Amino acid sequence: MSIKRSTIRRLQQALRGNLESFELLDGTRFYYNPQEVHKQLFLAAYDLALGKEPEPPAIYQKICEAKDPAAVLERLKPESPEAFVNVAEMYDRHVLVNERRLVPNVGQEPEDLSEGA
Repeated sequence: MSIKRSTIRRLQQALRGNLESFELLDGTRFYYNPQEVHKQLFLAAYDLALGKEPEPPAIYQKICEAKDPAAVLERLKPESPEAFVNVAEMYDRHVLVNERRLVPNVGQEPEDLSEGA
């Protein structure tokens, strides 16, 4: 009894559920859950805005290996230009797209406004 390729493809797609993906330089695909990734990116972007340098999220490490990093970054941009954080601007876009390395855009650490400072 043999299984058709189309059946295998449908099963693979069903197993992936809501996962999105992008192609890597080596021809493989990196799959990720958009909701989980956006949570991680939000927290990392918030830390960068506060002057901290967190470990780069896994998806950004994979974007360095993406066949088309610019297209992946476009997918990560917020729908609203008034979004609290823009996770697509966490790292220097030019360096990421052209040199495939991560240079964080770190904000200034906020001033301590407590009375004891």
